[in-house]
Amino acid sequence: MGKIEILLEKLDNRITSSLGKRLDELDNLSEKLEVSGEDYEKNPTDENRDSYNEVIDYVEKIENGIIRDLEALLEKRKAEELAKQTPATPPENQSVTPPATPPATPPSSEEKKESSGILTLVIGSVLLVASLGAINYFRKQ
Repeated sequence: MGKIEILLEKLDNRITSSLGKRLDELDNLSEKLEVSGEDYEKNPTDENRDSYNEVIDYVEKIENGIIRDLEALLEKRKAEELAKQTPATPPENQSVTPPATPPATPPSSEEKKESSGILTLVIGSVLLVASLGAINYFRKQ
């Protein structure tokens, strides 16, 4: 999260709405990760450990994707500022070539379906672990 905060400061917290939604999703997943970690500490079984590790991997994947997109947005804005600072027409003897930056392609529908399926699996497993932990807790009282 530290790198994300640094990138957000460099961008003056001006990001696209889709990135904002993804950051909110990351915050929610981080909270669920903490709950899953507490459940694992209370009841360290192999199933809880596997579930906890899956949640960690998924959160890291989402975080890395957001970092990559924030870095691309920062580079794009720097290129726009540089283009504004340079003269509009180059001198006759020099030619200006634009920087080669590949356009960011949105994820395909198959990737979105796979991502939502994984998210559903992770959330379901977190809820299952939390429910079993609550049942176990109240049974002992």
